Amino acid sequence: MAWVIGMDLGGTNLRAAQVDPGGAVGATRHEPLGRDGDSGAPFGQLLDMLGDLIDDAGAVRVAGVGVSVTGPVDPLSGWVDNPFTLPPSMQGDLVGAITSVHDLPVSVENDANAAALGEARFGAGRGGDVVVCITVGTGIGVGVVGHGRLYEGAARAHAESGHLVVDPTGPPCYCGASGCIESMASATAIARAAVDAGVVPDGATAREVHQLARAGVRAAADIVDRAHDALAAGIRTLVAVYAPDVVILAGNAQGDGDRLVQLVADTIASFPFGAPAVAIRRAALGNWAGCIGASSLLREP
Repeated sequence: MAWVIGMDLGGTNLRAAQVDPGGAVGATRHEPLGRDGDSGAPFGQLLDMLGDLIDDAGAVRVAGVGVSVTGPVDPLSGWVDNPFTLPPSMQGDLVGAITSVHDLPVSVENDANAAALGEARFGAGRGGDVVVCITVGTGIGVGVVGHGRLYEGAARAHAESGHLVVDPTGPPCYCGASGCIESMASATAIARAAVDAGVVPDGATAREVHQLARAGVRAAADIVDRAHDALAAGIRTLVAVYAPDVVILAGNAQGDGDRLVQLVADTIASFPFGAPAVAIRRAALGNWAGCIGASSLLREP
């Protein structure tokens, strides 16, 4: 047996895991992503974590490294260009940075795509023909796996479905539109709306807003409801576009996940087209979906 090291470079956290061919996770590492301005060595934190896991593998062969990266990344070259949610030290030639230290094959993919692959192959999407996975976190990521294969755009570009507009009167987004799913339903959007409304102080998180909503604070509940309605509307559009039989909700910023699943199910129930039935499920792989999916890139047929 050989491990593949799966890594997940997110806007808030950096994770890495040893993953076997069946998707089982061995040793792991998890750290908050360092915000080191221009002073950090290129991908230094990621390389340190990778080195630790390779050392942990001991006599077990490491077959390669798969990296899941938030936002714009070129899977052909491995070049990361995401000034929106990543610090300067996590920009540039990721594949070159890894191979300059470790003589291993490296694959790089958008984080939403990697999470979708992980869930479709090893998690809540197993058995589905077409799986749409929506990750609700710092941003909104969407990945689609159809008949076992990842959907990709021209030149393997990632389709940024999290920037579908659901309310043109909604808040502006860095994508250039107003009222896209990410600007209304992401953790960033929820926290910003609550700060602007005076519900929480500057610097508060979406988790705190969800806690206030569950505690019965009406203003917080209204913000969460608006975010969930936007997310459900966006998912209805995704169902219309991709005709999936499984929709998976992933990520740490969902709030009441069971309630959100029911809202999405109710929203798409009246849609008359597509698959005979669409299952709405919560993700099964937790925070390791990106690592597991990224590792499977090295095992592609």
